Amino acid sequence: MSDYDISLISISRMYSDKMEKENQIFHSNCGEILRMGLTIESKLDFFISNYFCHPQNYKTFLFMDLILVERMGFGRKIDIFKEICKKENIDKELIDMVVDAVKFVNRIRNRVAHDEAFVSGQKEGIKLQKRKSVKYKKDEIKITVDLVKKVDEKRLFAIQEIVKICMELSDPSRKKNVEW
Repeated sequence: MSDYDISLISISRMYSDKMEKENQIFHSNCGEILRMGLTIESKLDFFISNYFCHPQNYKTFLFMDLILVERMGFGRKIDIFKEICKKENIDKELIDMVVDAVKFVNRIRNRVAHDEAFVSGQKEGIKLQKRKSVKYKKDEIKITVDLVKKVDEKRLFAIQEIVKICMELSDPSRKKNVEW
């Protein structure tokens, strides 16, 4: 074997090791984003079920399991959350900020769950691309540590505010909306 062949094998191994490490990071980041999306959806399930079945008892969990978890999509849960807050006179600006954060997390979660992974050259690494026959560069997304941090920040904000609103609505001393 010549020095040239040994150099090619060495370069090939380095590239393979680099891609394996990138693959592990990519899948770890994707897993984190999927988990974050599920966490927010679970918090919305909790909010809605406790709103309609309060005080909490077995009916709360039955409602959650039979209706929210098994029969309702994430988008509809966001709409219900928004409508409840609107009917209960929760600050519109706050609702919009929470809904925007939830939708951001859900949008990235959906990309991770439904897009195709592909290798975009040695420098760009692994990216996600929408599963369409015609592909555009603008539809590519790289799942970086910074993106995971941004998703996590939005998730934490949304969860914190959903819990605060839930506590506010369950406070017995809170003035009820008598318009409906």
